[in-house]
This record gives sequence, structure tokens and C-alpha cells, in this order.
Amino acid sequence: MIWLEPVSDPLTQESLEIQAHVLNSQPEFNLMVLHKAYVEPSELEEENRKNLAMGEKMLYIRSDDRIAGLITYLPDYSADHYPWIGLLVIHRQYSRLGIGITAVYELEQMFRTQGLAAVRLAVQLENKAGEAFWTRNGFTPVRRATDNHNNEVDVYEKQFN
Repeated sequence: MIWLEPVSDPLTQESLEIQAHVLNSQPEFNLMVLHKAYVEPSELEEENRKNLAMGEKMLYIRSDDRIAGLITYLPDYSADHYPWIGLLVIHRQYSRLGIGITAVYELEQMFRTQGLAAVRLAVQLENKAGEAFWTRNGFTPVRRATDNHNNEVDVYEKQFN
């Protein structure tokens, strides 16, 4: 069974270690986004503080009793007033098991329950696996931009009908 668990405090040492553990299982993703293969828990703290100040929420993706991944999202990004998915990463051990698809479905259901009409996210241009995943899940590109790590990205959007 897959479910999303709100992270009450992403700044605790335990949470930072969990985040680093999940992220470090996907060094290729880290290289694309962060320009380094591995991150230390302490390195995540500053970015988490900045993102929390913008209103970001974090969810653990749970598979049975284990943390299989992470999702972060902004309920209302001030620049365009859309909700934005900031991060979806599945621990390598749980990749290719359908957990990401289920997690996206659960997140979309949460957004629909809140009366939201659409959601956006950014995909790094070189992230072909991410592009394919989000396209399979009904997202379409709407524009090109630069993310907060100075990566060129395509912005994707999904309308909830």
C-alpha cells in the first residue's frame, strides 16, 4: 500500500537524514539538478529553510512501513498562483515499481479535494526519464524557464477536469 505522509518538520536531523538517504540513492538525478552526485543532510537544511519560508510542504511517500520517496510542493507559488510540485524522487530500491505513479495520483487527489484546477512542475532539459514520466501522467509542456539552481527546464502543467 502506498500513501503520502506529511512531514511535520523537514528540518529535524532525522528528516534531513531521510531526505539525504533518498536523494543519494539517485546520484544521476542529483547531478542534473544539484550539479553534484551526493548531498549531506546539513546541505539540505538551508534550502529547506528557504523553501519552507515560501510555503513549501514535504511529504514522505510510504510503501507499507518504509519511506520509498519524497514529494515537495508549493500550494500557491506567488509568481503565478499555481500549485507547483518541486520534487518527486523515489529511492532507487523502489524505482520502477509504480510507486511514483501512485504517489502522483494521491497528490492529484489531494489537490482536487482542495478545489485546485491545475498543477505545474519543472523538468530539467536533460532529464528524459522525468519528461517521459510526467508526460505519461498527463502533464504537457507550457514554457521554458530557468530553475533556482540555474538549470534550463521545461515547465509542465496538468489541468484537472
